[in-house]
Amino acid sequence: MVNHIFLARLFLIGLAIIAIYTLVVDTSPEEVKLLPCLFHTVTDVQCPGCGMTRACLSLSHGQFTDALRYHPFSFVIVGLAIIIAIFPSKFTNVWSGLSSKTQSIIGIFGVVLCLSIWIMKLTSIIE
Repeated sequence: MVNHIFLARLFLIGLAIIAIYTLVVDTSPEEVKLLPCLFHTVTDVQCPGCGMTRACLSLSHGQFTDALRYHPFSFVIVGLAIIIAIFPSKFTNVWSGLSSKTQSIIGIFGVVLCLSIWIMKLTSIIE
């Protein structure tokens, strides 16, 4: 059964495997090409998630400033994955304990934050 706990663990295992591979073959996170971005390929414009792979790999290498430069939202994604993977019942209890209005506000805030980062990247405020 696929659920958020399984996906968080799968994400972290995949990230660890790619991080170990890049360390073994002495490749920097910016040189890793996993999947081409369909949005970028079609429109020639960065998508809201562009840079996320490099950012997560940079985090796994301990290169926090590079991760921040590639995509600041990576700290949230990796942090949530770690919390969900290690403390799934605690996360579920805390999330379930929130009102639906609070859950919606958190979701909207996340979307607005991600889109704000995207707009700043598009206008070259963030390189």
